[in-house]
Amino acid sequence: MNRPTPSAPTAFEAPGPGTWSVDAAHFPRPVSHFQAEIHPPGITSGFLECARRYGLLIDTLDFRFVNGFAYSSPVPAAEADIPARFTAAEEVFRTKIWREDLERWDRDVKPASIKTHQALLAVDPATLSDDELMTYVDRCRDNLQRMIHQHHSFNLAAILPVGDFMAHVGAWTSLPMGEFLALTRGSAPESAGSFPEMDRLAEEIRHRPDARELLESGQASAEILEQLRHESGSLGEATRAYLDVVGDRLLNSLDTAEPRAIEVPDALVARIRLAVAQPAHRDGAVTEGEVARLRDKIPLEHRVQFDELLDEVRLMSRLRDERGFYSDVWAGGVMRRALLAAGERLAAEGRIDAAAHLIEASYEEIQALLRRAGGPGAAELAERARYREEQRAENAPAELGDPASPPPPMDGLPPEVIRVMTALVTAIQSLGAGPRDQRDSPVIKGIGASPGTYSGRARVIDTIADLGRLEQGDVLITAATTDSFNIVLPLLGAIVTNAGGLLSHAAIVGREYGIPSVVGTRNATERIADGTRVTVDGTTGDVRIDAP
Repeated sequence: MNRPTPSAPTAFEAPGPGTWSVDAAHFPRPVSHFQAEIHPPGITSGFLECARRYGLLIDTLDFRFVNGFAYSSPVPAAEADIPARFTAAEEVFRTKIWREDLERWDRDVKPASIKTHQALLAVDPATLSDDELMTYVDRCRDNLQRMIHQHHSFNLAAILPVGDFMAHVGAWTSLPMGEFLALTRGSAPESAGSFPEMDRLAEEIRHRPDARELLESGQASAEILEQLRHESGSLGEATRAYLDVVGDRLLNSLDTAEPRAIEVPDALVARIRLAVAQPAHRDGAVTEGEVARLRDKIPLEHRVQFDELLDEVRLMSRLRDERGFYSDVWAGGVMRRALLAAGERLAAEGRIDAAAHLIEASYEEIQALLRRAGGPGAAELAERARYREEQRAENAPAELGDPASPPPPMDGLPPEVIRVMTALVTAIQSLGAGPRDQRDSPVIKGIGASPGTYSGRARVIDTIADLGRLEQGDVLITAATTDSFNIVLPLLGAIVTNAGGLLSHAAIVGREYGIPSVVGTRNATERIADGTRVTVDGTTGDVRIDAP
């Protein structure tokens, strides 16, 4: 797979028939060759599995990478499958089948995933022979393939109830949808960066003056983590337990080429410091008063249904992020760990410039390099890495292929099919929609995704390494966030992203942690200088650059 160099003109061609839309919310920059190969099959097969189960008239999402950028196109269900889809759709809301999926996730899928990841992490790749290491890399790749499929096989369980809620509420009131979605706050603790292992570690440090002194010593963050990890007794156990949970997850990407949390120790230490400084566990659950205020805005005849729909959204809210945390976000970090170990051997031999450059190769190229039997040279891999570092999704075409056409009318379809498809379309449109560029406006406009107003220092985060610069109370300005970003979320006062919609990750975690969030601004990272003071209105979607 060849890509243009950063300095060369880039031609974008549709990868197949139909209309292809860029996915800047999940992939704000080009992905590595390795990820571009492994990701699409799992998305397509996982979506197909749940589409059949939920009776969609869409078969799957065809997902491809063009010049490293993610594009997707819906594939309609075959005509012969329509009767079976109609039958499946009739059961979706009657039985609330997403509850079955959540029960299966908690009982079987999530525990099995944790066990598999931990078993792979129990192997030290540095101790393996070259042949053993190749076998280990294969095992990690097989696991990542399964986990990508697994993540997307739970897509509809995670998004259909909230899409249904939004569709109904939107028909009942014209109030900002972000206010209603904020009623789910407190339903997904991990989306707010809360982990039992973090709470335990913070409590241990509070009772150890020497540990608190170490945390504030000014030593390098990596050294602090190592010393805490090797402490004897309960403090060391708590540190290891926390790092075992978060350390090998990808930090802010679904691309194996991007760092794991343990590779950005400044962010982890900042998070630990904040947890230690806040001994009382933050109860961020929505209050009865907040619910009652918005419930009163719903027409009286719909309030019972409103309550029922909200209950389902709250129940399923945590699955949105958990299906990534315990699937491909963790598996991607395990995969990266293995490839870095292999890359270190090749870098030591001078075959590549840096260990991480191995991930810029396709899997066939990786195998050739590890067998010392050809593969791309060091300069080519370095150029691929430079291309990814310099390119951004906002510079890629929003659409490729045929011009987008309105969806076919649903007149005459069974009512439950219409409801399923309406919920799906509402949810998908809320993942990445946003206003167009408004460079001449004194106020940056976006989508108000999590209500409230906050003023603070803007911290423009362009690369994963920048996360270490975040301090408590900063306003995060970035292209997009992903599931694994939640580790550093408690540091933030507000979130502003270029990409995303009401159901994008930045919107959901902003609501979960109760901080203002504005998404879909298109160009906030260009217009807001790092360190300037901004005011974020998460209700109206306005971001104002304040006078110094």
